[in-house]
Amino acid sequence: MTLRSSEDAVTSSGGHRTSVLARRRARTGFLLTVPALVLVVGVVVIPIGFALWISANRWPLFGEISFVGLDNYIRVFQDAQFWQSVGFTLLYTAVVTGPVLIFGYLLAAFVRGERPGTRLFRTLLFLPTVVGLSTLSFLWYVELRPNFGLVNVTLKALGITNGQTGWSLHWVTGLAAVSVLVIWFAVGTTMVLLLGGMQSIPAEIYEAARIDGVNGWQREMLITVPLVRRNLAMATVLSVIASFLAFQQFVILTNGGPGRETTTVVMSIFHESFYAQQLGSATAMGVVVMLIVAALTAIQLILMRERDA
Repeated sequence: MTLRSSEDAVTSSGGHRTSVLARRRARTGFLLTVPALVLVVGVVVIPIGFALWISANRWPLFGEISFVGLDNYIRVFQDAQFWQSVGFTLLYTAVVTGPVLIFGYLLAAFVRGERPGTRLFRTLLFLPTVVGLSTLSFLWYVELRPNFGLVNVTLKALGITNGQTGWSLHWVTGLAAVSVLVIWFAVGTTMVLLLGGMQSIPAEIYEAARIDGVNGWQREMLITVPLVRRNLAMATVLSVIASFLAFQQFVILTNGGPGRETTTVVMSIFHESFYAQQLGSATAMGVVVMLIVAALTAIQLILMRERDA
């Protein structure tokens, strides 16, 4: 009887210590997450909450502010020009994303080895990202000028055009000019993202495949692509988000023209904010764009998760 009581006491004491240790670990874990929670609340939750409040008001750049509820959202859904800009931005995103991923993958495959000159080649490919899209857009604008721009001079020398093409005079040529620039700009970043995944694949896997007689195409499709799938998914998400938020390249190269045919959705928000001076309806547009981007990102993440299952 005495022995059993002693064992019960030891068991009870051990359980109490385990419970105390678990509570301390939980408290420590919570305290470690506090900085991240404060950061998320400060830079995400509060700004989104304030944006929702602005979108529920008639908020001119100068003048009286008045509460209007959902009127700004009703105006946005009835605004044909806004939805035209959404459609054009989706088209631009579809045009750019595929080539960025394909060329990024091919370049990553080309520079993943340690052949002579590959480091210099990687640096040159990543250089546009370092220079910045705004600077490249101004340079590209000069090269697209009729008669003396490098693009028109080259096309004239090849006998393709007369060298006087005004690339921003039609939305198709304007879209083509911006797309070529953005693909050149973004392909280096995509290459780096995919290169990290490729270099993490053990060389023994490729060696075993070589012994089994796998050719180069099969090696890429059966080994490399499946093992860099997460990197591909990340590159796709980043490319879609960046394309949907396109702004400076269109402002510099086409200024949304001709008319408003190459106006992106962010340019529409800019016009509503600073030309129409209506911050309330502009913020409502921003909230709608945020929901569209969140939906596109969620779809991509769900597709990636289903493939992982």
